[in-house]
Amino acid sequence: MMQHFSFDFGDPVYELAGWKVGAQIITFENTYGLDPDLVRVEDGLIAACGLRWAGGQERCGGEVAVASEGGTDALRLAISARHEKKIRCTKLILSGLPEGRLIGSRMEEHEIPAAGIILGWPRGGPPMPLVFLQDPEGGWRYFRSLDDRVREKRIAVYRAGDGGVTVELIHEDAGPEMTNETAAPAWEIGRCDDPREIVHAQMAHNERAFGLQPWETRPDVPEWAREISFVAAIHMMHWSGYIFNSYADALDVLRWVCGRIEGKRVLAFLPGWEGRYYWRYGHYRPHESLGGEDGFRRLVDGAHELGVRVCPMFGCNCANEGLESFEQWGAGSHLTSAGGYVLQGNKPDWDVSRAHDPGWQAWLNPGAPGWGNRLFEESARMIEQFGVDATFYDTSGSWTNDPNHPVFEGMMRLRDRLKARFPGLLVTGEHWYSPLGAIFPVSHHWCPERFPEAFAKYNRRWAHLNTGDPSRGSTGVHEMGTHPWEIPELRQDLWPTVTFVDGTIANAPDRVEQVIALAKRYAEEWL
Repeated sequence: MMQHFSFDFGDPVYELAGWKVGAQIITFENTYGLDPDLVRVEDGLIAACGLRWAGGQERCGGEVAVASEGGTDALRLAISARHEKKIRCTKLILSGLPEGRLIGSRMEEHEIPAAGIILGWPRGGPPMPLVFLQDPEGGWRYFRSLDDRVREKRIAVYRAGDGGVTVELIHEDAGPEMTNETAAPAWEIGRCDDPREIVHAQMAHNERAFGLQPWETRPDVPEWAREISFVAAIHMMHWSGYIFNSYADALDVLRWVCGRIEGKRVLAFLPGWEGRYYWRYGHYRPHESLGGEDGFRRLVDGAHELGVRVCPMFGCNCANEGLESFEQWGAGSHLTSAGGYVLQGNKPDWDVSRAHDPGWQAWLNPGAPGWGNRLFEESARMIEQFGVDATFYDTSGSWTNDPNHPVFEGMMRLRDRLKARFPGLLVTGEHWYSPLGAIFPVSHHWCPERFPEAFAKYNRRWAHLNTGDPSRGSTGVHEMGTHPWEIPELRQDLWPTVTFVDGTIANAPDRVEQVIALAKRYAEEWL
């Protein structure tokens, strides 16, 4: 919910290349605007040698500079500031904009909500720090960040009291680097006829900044992964202990599938393989109730005999605080917001108590040494002991500006350590934003409908974990419960996927075969 002051804060507005620009500096204890009596504007520069707060009732020291470069159609703004307190974020305020539809969130077009909207990046908004506002005179206005690092951005859009639209461009320094001085990377604002041109410009920026490469030439994609056209998502043990498939059952599923499609086309994705889903996160061992170590080894070896590759599921950010030795690797790794709030993550209603209060569920930062090392060691042991071909990291898109350790860099370090030891490993994850696509070449989330190339040029995906199975719509181990089954769409970025629970093949073989036929068409067209 977007909130505003209950009074006129009185931000002074200045014109730069035809845009109305204001600025605020926000510390962890208050909000400050420019003191108009101490501002000079010349040669595209707004410089303030003093600030005011409480709507202008109070004044204090501090410095702000907004430097501009370019013209109306492509103006770059760089804001820097100094204050006696630690600075949380800087805000550029663009006011007097015309009413129009937005392209934001998942890069779809929609109206500005009555209450306004906050589009966060890399969480809570578009996959790139880029938003478009329709211009009633034709074309679009755009707002994008040219940061070359993963640092928090928030773009707020709302209708102002004067009837116009206001856009706020907010930047936070990385939590561990926050001081009483800041220099935000440039924001670019401008006009365009076709949003796709700006999307492609942002893609080119991301390639330079984060090393994104086309799928066909990515060095982190093993050759076997370029042959995949079908994902068998074989669900095993639910949080409650209910077993959908044992290791032996999973191998039977793969034998049935490979009677209908070449094994080299198949990736076996194994949610809940370690026992009670989520409850065992942080302690990854084959579970005795599913067949134990011997049973898991027979599953992997049997899959390899069929030509199938195997991908068990790991939790990237979550672990059970009740696990043995948690205090040694988890206690100092809790994911924390920039303001010091300890996060608890997604809080599913695992026990259907309707409380959404899994107090045992710790949300951890893969950038913290304790949890980062634990996650690497648990993954490496499974790869070495059983020869699995890929790893999947649940909730890897969960990002916050942790003041203790950088989240994105921690995930990149995990990927780099795994690939250094296991060059043929495919490292995959959940969710997607552009730089995250540089870490995980394959995810299982979404691709923007309007600009699919922003994802498909670099990445592949399979259907999300919450996809219903063909027999009764069961999502297996996922907390959603059930979800209606639909035949997947045939598209290059999406590997056709089937969720397998107990009874899927027995009760809906024709539907499974429909998806396998689609996977064959995928291979014929794109592999």
